[in-house]
Amino acid sequence: MSEQLSPIQVLIVDDVPSNLFTLRALLEEHFEEIEIVEANSGIEALEVLMREPVDLIILDIQMPEMDGFQTAKLIRSRKKTKNIPIVFLTAAYKSEEFKEKGFSLGATDYLTKPIDDYQLTSRINAYLSIIKLEKSHKSELERRVEERTSELKKALSQIKETNFKLETTLSKLKNAQKQVIAQEKLASLGELTAGIAHEIKNPLNFIINFSELSKEMIVELNDTFANVGKDIVEGSLKDITPDDVEDIKDILQNLNENSEKIHEHGKRADSIINNMLMHSQDRKGVYQETHINTMLQEYISLAYHSTINNYKGFAAKIDTNLDAKVESIKIIPQDLGRVFLNVVSNSLYALYNKKRKLGDSFEPMLNVKTINHEDNIEIVFRDNGTGISQEMMDKIFNPFFTTKPAGEGTGLGLSICYDIVRNIHKGEIQVDSKEGEYTDFSIFLPKHVETEENEENENVGYQK
Repeated sequence: MSEQLSPIQVLIVDDVPSNLFTLRALLEEHFEEIEIVEANSGIEALEVLMREPVDLIILDIQMPEMDGFQTAKLIRSRKKTKNIPIVFLTAAYKSEEFKEKGFSLGATDYLTKPIDDYQLTSRINAYLSIIKLEKSHKSELERRVEERTSELKKALSQIKETNFKLETTLSKLKNAQKQVIAQEKLASLGELTAGIAHEIKNPLNFIINFSELSKEMIVELNDTFANVGKDIVEGSLKDITPDDVEDIKDILQNLNENSEKIHEHGKRADSIINNMLMHSQDRKGVYQETHINTMLQEYISLAYHSTINNYKGFAAKIDTNLDAKVESIKIIPQDLGRVFLNVVSNSLYALYNKKRKLGDSFEPMLNVKTINHEDNIEIVFRDNGTGISQEMMDKIFNPFFTTKPAGEGTGLGLSICYDIVRNIHKGEIQVDSKEGEYTDFSIFLPKHVETEENEENENVGYQK
């Protein structure tokens, strides 16, 4: 913005042309920085004020159609012109009464004719000084506003650029988080798969071994019957000894026992598969009546077999003290199963690390118990492993925080457990630990959770 101020416009109003001429000449002689605009009547003055940025008005009072008092009143009544200084200049209205009226209508000054050049120029010079100061102040304010506006626009542009970068970064983080969560789910799936494979391998080995043994017995039985048949054909039944009969009976009895074992272990494998399918089937968010003790035993076994499969030669003692009063409650099995699997796996990992450090002098132990309370079920996992420091305990439920070495943990396991227990099942998960000695994880599951399914059932019952 230019530092040069705009010219000061002075409106002179008089119905006598000679008065306008004299006043213009006087002003132009003493003030070079002003621009003069003329009006021959009050109406014309109002028209000028509507289109020109006038800074000072010198107004005659005695005019036809609309006198100066009426003109001043209208000038003061309009928002655009109400603050423009008005100097009354009159030859007819010299009394104090008119002066008071002029000032009451908003006049800045009240001068009488004949004009005293010095008095008029002095007064106008004072007003012009004030107007210059106001213009200068206004110009400075406009300059500062312009500068500030420019700074704000620049800052806004930077903020928009920063926001765009943050949104881009956030989008990348969300994608990365989705990938990490997917990896965490795959890790859980891997643990489940390893556990299931180990669980099923035992009954399958029994089935295979007993079926092979049965095949051998069938061959032996066929040989025995072949000899008996030969004796019958040759008419030498007397050659069939009681030992032959006993052998046949033993073989048949063993075949029967093997068949029962095959059937028993086949059903066990089938049960394991059916239970895992039930817990892992894609029924997201669906609450199912589930017996916590039974489910807990299954996932303890899965986690343990997965651990010993990963860490060859490692073994731990697992004691379970499951309250018989604990009944089935509504949970989301596949979600809560991940919690059990994660907590048990973490405990076994801590036991494994401590065993590596202390060797045969340390006996790894994990105690799991359930407690039936009036409103909830408490599940406690206590291990005598490496423990957790107080500093780390404050962070273990934070996303991406892990105490495991790089590549061995995503830092999402306990964060997801916390979300499943607290936000999905409306329960509590707490941790207590002493570094180097033990770690306790306590999970509290309410016996009744308000779910959409419950609400729908209640509404149906109410309508009935």
